[in-house]
Amino acid sequence: MKVGAGVSRERDPQIALQEAYRRSLQKIGVTKAEFSLIFYSYDFGLDPAAFSACLKKVFRDIPHVGCSTWSAWFHKEGFEADSGILIVSFKDLKALPELFKVHSLKEKAELWSAELSRQIEDRSPTRPRSQDILFVMADSLNFNAGAGFTVLERHFPGLQICGFGASYSVPQVSTVFQGDVHFNTLIGILMRDAEASIGISQNIMPELNPIEINRMSENLLIEIDHKPAFYKLCEHLMESDDLPMMSPDNFRKHMGDLYLVETVRVNPRRFRTFGDVHNVVSLLGSEMTTGMVAVAQDLDFNREHHLGQKKVKYAEQSLAAVLDQVQSEIPEPSFIFIAVSVARLRDKDRTVDDLSLVRRVYPDVPVLLVSSQGEYLGGANQFAALLTFFK
Repeated sequence: MKVGAGVSRERDPQIALQEAYRRSLQKIGVTKAEFSLIFYSYDFGLDPAAFSACLKKVFRDIPHVGCSTWSAWFHKEGFEADSGILIVSFKDLKALPELFKVHSLKEKAELWSAELSRQIEDRSPTRPRSQDILFVMADSLNFNAGAGFTVLERHFPGLQICGFGASYSVPQVSTVFQGDVHFNTLIGILMRDAEASIGISQNIMPELNPIEINRMSENLLIEIDHKPAFYKLCEHLMESDDLPMMSPDNFRKHMGDLYLVETVRVNPRRFRTFGDVHNVVSLLGSEMTTGMVAVAQDLDFNREHHLGQKKVKYAEQSLAAVLDQVQSEIPEPSFIFIAVSVARLRDKDRTVDDLSLVRRVYPDVPVLLVSSQGEYLGGANQFAALLTFFK
């Protein structure tokens, strides 16, 4: 497999697409791609009709999909928080990807999964196998991995399934599917015989023993382990890190790095998958006088709950462990795709980014990194990096 990428910072969409596509082809020495991925800043999606027309002029019959994003990088080229288009072109693929598109509203999770399953079964000559991978790319404003993603995994139990939600901003995110720009849409990319391995790296890890949530009202935690929730949080910080006396400002910083972590009671056996799969729930704020703590989303009481913190060492240690495990299985991947959450990408405490850590282990392998709003592997996690290694 040959992989080449081109970046353009031109503001005219047609010029930008032509320039980025031409550069991607030059990198691999071909005149036409077999398949292309397109990532672009939000300003290009402001006029979807005009952008669609430009896509059709440039790509014509070449299969292509993509989405808007806050940043995208290929080696040292890319864009971040400014105008830009990055195009990744592929040649000499084992098989062309099979592309699918469905609506992705949150409240219709079971419907999008059922529709995607139906499309795959209707259009694919053979049922997906363990050496295949289904990669999902979705509008994160209107997509919720939850129930629909679980249904999809149950429908295809032997299939590698993972993906990401496009990072959002104002205006709304958009996706590209075969020359058309869409909103509220999920794209499925089924790759046959890809033999991909998947790794997930967390920067928020569960600490100490599981907790028991005794009382709750709507999104307010009232009692944890038979203690006022706020005091349990303070107790956790003191026990986990043995914190000394400190100023209120410093203590608030530690409290801001504290999260509720949901872990599965029995880890599913996922083939060619490395890393810890768990959901992270943000704590919105606490009330010292009443001891209550607000959470950002509904909790899953079929899972175990822990308290955990966001730490730089967790991000680097978990990524190093994933790379070490994958390297023993795939010494030299043909391509690596990284979807990293915007929250993780913007972590100011980190001194080494994920792309640089991967490049240290695989200096000669093409690596694409795209910022996202959530990575999907057995559920959604908005604070992680999802890595897909293709053999």
